Amino acid sequence: MLEAYLEALEEGYFEVKFAFEGLADENVWKRPAEGLLSVGELAGHIAYWESMRFAGDGGNNAADRVKFQVKSVLLDHHFRYYPSTLAASPTNELLAMTAEQVYSELLRVHNESLAYFKALNPDLDGVPPGQPEYFTYRACLKYAAFHIAYHTGQMFTARHLLGEETPDN
Repeated sequence: MLEAYLEALEEGYFEVKFAFEGLADENVWKRPAEGLLSVGELAGHIAYWESMRFAGDGGNNAADRVKFQVKSVLLDHHFRYYPSTLAASPTNELLAMTAEQVYSELLRVHNESLAYFKALNPDLDGVPPGQPEYFTYRACLKYAAFHIAYHTGQMFTARHLLGEETPDN
């Protein structure tokens, strides 16, 4: 069963590479409209939650700072939720990253988070640190596949709104 969940998650990462294919570096951190997130911010959000659930301590509540096993500039607390992302500006370190660098870093965080998860070898019906009882590792895996697909779609929409031509998706 674990392999099926991981395969579904990998399919999302197969698709996210197309969201970055041909993305102009000047558009990585550009918000396409007021109230919408940039491709880079969406990548940070994906990285944050995957690392938190599979390689983090979970924190105790939304105000806590998660302690990640994986280290990355993309694991910024502001990427936790939409309102905190909108309220903050990306750091200069983030703004200096190209589309290829953001994609590579997102993929690295994904791979390292899953490596940590696999080494942990948790009971899929166990609950990750800081999560409610009903949100088991199994639920996290199932949701992660949806989560990346949803936000990848937003990346394509952001690119379209910025006037970019995207790969056929």
